[in-house]
Amino acid sequence: MYRKIFLDKPFIQITIPMAIGIVFCYYIKFNINFILIGLAVLLSIYIFSLFRNKKTNYILYFLFFVLGIFLMYEKTEKSVIVPYIGREVQVEGVVLELKDTEEYSNIILKGEYIFIDGEKRTIKEKIMLKVYGDLKVDTGYKLVVSGALKQAKRNTNPELFNYKLYLETNDIFTTMNTNDYRVKVLSKGNLSSGEELRKKFKNSVEETFSKYLDVEKSELMMSIMLGDMTYLDENNQIKYRDLGLAHLMAISGLHIGIISAFLMSLFLAVGINRRISYVFTVFLIWFYGYLVGFPPSVLRSLIMCTLLFYSEIINRPYDNVNTLLFAAFILLIYNPLWLFNVGFQLSFSATFSLMIFSKILKDKFYPYRGKFYTSLFGILAVQIGICPVLAYYFNSISVVSILANLLLIPIMSIGVILGFILYLISFISNFLAVIVGSILNFLLSIESIVSNYIHLLPMGTIRVKSPNILEFTLYYFIIFCLFDIIEIKKYAYLIKRAYLYSLAILILAFSILPLYRNQVELRFIDVGQGDSILLQTGSKNFLIDTGGNLFGNFDIGKNILVPYLVKNGIFTLDGVFITHFHEDHVKSLPYLMDNIRVKNLFIGYEREENKLYCESVERARSYHIPIYKINDGDTLRIAKNVYIKVLNPSDEVISLYGDNENNLSLVLLLNSFNYKTLLTGDIENEIEKILVEKSEKIDFLKVPHHGSNTSSCEDFLDSFSPSNAFIMVGNNNFGHPNKDVLNRYEERGIKVFRTDKSGLITLKITPKAYYIDEYIKEKDIFKDIVIKYGLEINMLLLYTILWYIIISIDLQLNEELNKYDLSRFYNRY
Repeated sequence: MYRKIFLDKPFIQITIPMAIGIVFCYYIKFNINFILIGLAVLLSIYIFSLFRNKKTNYILYFLFFVLGIFLMYEKTEKSVIVPYIGREVQVEGVVLELKDTEEYSNIILKGEYIFIDGEKRTIKEKIMLKVYGDLKVDTGYKLVVSGALKQAKRNTNPELFNYKLYLETNDIFTTMNTNDYRVKVLSKGNLSSGEELRKKFKNSVEETFSKYLDVEKSELMMSIMLGDMTYLDENNQIKYRDLGLAHLMAISGLHIGIISAFLMSLFLAVGINRRISYVFTVFLIWFYGYLVGFPPSVLRSLIMCTLLFYSEIINRPYDNVNTLLFAAFILLIYNPLWLFNVGFQLSFSATFSLMIFSKILKDKFYPYRGKFYTSLFGILAVQIGICPVLAYYFNSISVVSILANLLLIPIMSIGVILGFILYLISFISNFLAVIVGSILNFLLSIESIVSNYIHLLPMGTIRVKSPNILEFTLYYFIIFCLFDIIEIKKYAYLIKRAYLYSLAILILAFSILPLYRNQVELRFIDVGQGDSILLQTGSKNFLIDTGGNLFGNFDIGKNILVPYLVKNGIFTLDGVFITHFHEDHVKSLPYLMDNIRVKNLFIGYEREENKLYCESVERARSYHIPIYKINDGDTLRIAKNVYIKVLNPSDEVISLYGDNENNLSLVLLLNSFNYKTLLTGDIENEIEKILVEKSEKIDFLKVPHHGSNTSSCEDFLDSFSPSNAFIMVGNNNFGHPNKDVLNRYEERGIKVFRTDKSGLITLKITPKAYYIDEYIKEKDIFKDIVIKYGLEINMLLLYTILWYIIISIDLQLNEELNKYDLSRFYNRY
């Protein structure tokens, strides 16, 4: 029964290839002519095959795969103003959204005209503005803004939040930073009637809940009703995420289902015909969706709910899985970038899991009936389906999510209904609104007590690494096998053969694996203007500096360093080396120790008058972390054939240059097999000259002091003579890296890698070779992919051909398969 669950679902067969095409186009550079020719050829072959009455499934799959590439290309290349990035322009437009902070205003501007080089061009694009100063504007104001167009910064370390992609999913492809004196207000009240309606709805919801509910409860209800989690403070956001209840804050199927059921019950109670009730309900839920801005999860729910009601009206069967994929098909045609939206992914994976797994669970546990078990199976099904998605984005699995959902969803469902009643009744009677508000306050107080208690349970969440594509695939394959969606027994002969081939491949892989396991990996993490290097060898992990912001309130430890470590499954560090106690090298250490287990802390000097030193040492002692002072001449062996030799500071250096902490930096010479890497902290010319006296040929150099003009003197470079150098640098006001310094490296043929241009840089060292990889690079074009992965592609093709030959020549096996009498072959194979 379950193994045929996908066979008659046409939208599965076209939506999945289209989604794969969208992903391909995001990561691989395609030529539009190649795409159009591919579409034309495949469409012609498909039509020709239809006339010849030939099987067209595979052609259809390729056709929609190329269609996905085309849709993504059109979406990302259609911007009129992207070509002007980096140039000074004037943009005229209307303020759509506005959020003020103490330092600046974040504005989403609906651009109408762009002025550049004296020319005026019509545009219809949104721009994200950051306006510094005291700007007094509101939504609906028409502005003329002057500034340089920019492209939002993407994540520069793998798997971290991609701000550029986030904006693109909301149709924003450019940004601009400017000052309030470069903004001119032209007029007010320029929103369209629909935009004005949305604004009034949002303001009235905020006003109603603020008036009749306590502060914390009003924030919760605003978050639920408007689908905006930012109404909650950070602690509550973390709490609901840990409890597996974040879906309550994003308007989705649960909200639409509750509202629809309430409206249908209301209409039927007053005697309205069922079919007319369906029509009224559909109209009202679409109107609500319009008021909250049609986020992807809402559109998915609305499309499915509408088709469900339509099937009821015309008395036709309703195929929920096919309808789900139809909704995905429509949404991806409208905006293919939504495929990368977290809400889109969670909404569709949760709904799909609910449809498939809950029914199977009910059938497997058929003696257990009733509303409680129906709810339990539904919640369990959803958690099974979305578990890897949550692990990827939030790096945690909630152990208590099933309990939290069982207890709190009924409470919150009533809360949603009461919230709508409160909102509507507030226009009619203040007295009744006070009564409903009091009931809702009481209900939400119970919710708060229950949620807080569950959140305090020990081991409520488990931290996990972000799964990769292979782990995703393996997880769902195992789940599909366990739930009998993939029928293992029927394909036992294939599985046994696959087992034998895979065993041979694994033996080969494990014979090669020691060559790759016996390696040292240095990851130069992009922490902006600062240093943080992850050193990995075998199962050991060390960190050299932690980074830390010099400018503004952006927390490097919280937003970059710790998330990067967690996403890579690093929850324990065998040691942290602090080169010196300046903000850009150590400021994130306390936060790191609060969230990651640190076994040892290594420092080069003590400085009681340094606030950062005192704070770091105090925090380390509070966690009982041993602190070791290491100096010139010390050696630390961290693995076989891998050791660290300390070259600075010495007692003499500490006495001579105690007033310059840069010169007190730990200088570490990492010996990895036959390769040597010099890690220099922020040393300046004085220390470089001392190091020249004990220099030796090295292969890799962490450029001192971010490439400043006080470092990288000629004698130093000539003495150590590295082949490759790494500059850890971000946006700064110090002129790092200095142009003259860069010229010195270029003149000596030293290849320079920079974190401000390449993002995270990975250096892998094995006994016989090394490899350097830059995270940020141009999209690969298709031919580059073929060249880069030619060996893997050829091996896959060869493996497929051999598999096909083996299966084809086994005629007896195929005859048995056609008869579905495999018993003899189970014994044979």
